[in-house]
Amino acid sequence: MKNSEPCQTLVEDLWAEYRQTRNTEIRNQIVIQYSYMVKCIALKTIGRYQYFNYMDDLVNEGLIALLDAVEKFDPDKKVKFETYASIKIRGAMIDYIRKQDCFPRRLKRIAKNLNEAENDLSHKFGRNPTDQELADYLGVSLEDYQKMQAETCSLNMLSFEELIYEKGAENIEFGMTSDPIRGPEQVIAEKELEDVLADYIDHLNEKEKLVISLYYKEQLKIKEISSVMEISDSRVSQIHSNALRKLKKSLTEYYNQ
Repeated sequence: MKNSEPCQTLVEDLWAEYRQTRNTEIRNQIVIQYSYMVKCIALKTIGRYQYFNYMDDLVNEGLIALLDAVEKFDPDKKVKFETYASIKIRGAMIDYIRKQDCFPRRLKRIAKNLNEAENDLSHKFGRNPTDQELADYLGVSLEDYQKMQAETCSLNMLSFEELIYEKGAENIEFGMTSDPIRGPEQVIAEKELEDVLADYIDHLNEKEKLVISLYYKEQLKIKEISSVMEISDSRVSQIHSNALRKLKKSLTEYYNQ
């Protein structure tokens, strides 16, 4: 698998020939030229989900998505193929991880209890409950509640990203470059959703907003964020998990309207 970007002139020639002939051998050569993207995305993705360690399977799913991207991409749109393909590759990998059901039952039970607690208290108070209120509701200490949040971080990440990709909104995720292959109605819907998501993020507390920004926009790892914020890795995971649960809840309500 290639570890560097393909030669631009070679790729342009391959695209030109493929558009004219739709030859499968030329298509496969284009896939080879961009196959480095699959491994890069797989490494980033697998690093986010500690309970999933099947790298080869993830790469295979990514290659299938890359092949599909090559077949469906229209160079006349005047946009980068890398953007279009990376969205499809990452979406396919997230979907595959979800289908493997790799998270322990105990972890899913904890996440279910946390979600039910927040839903009940949000309905009761008419606002987002505090950490202490949630801990009291669950009958645990604040410290134990925060550990529960940290433990379910990767599960909440998958759940939130699954919702984003499922609704076809992956291209607006935290300011990500837009998918060029879309119609005018989709552009309008995406702009509305982008504004809605920005508003939901703005309603997070300052620490949650900072973690979301550092993780998704600045692409920092948990350890790097903990260094920037001068807090522990587990505390960063707890804040991240809490923020994603709030965002997913808000987006789900928005979709159901």
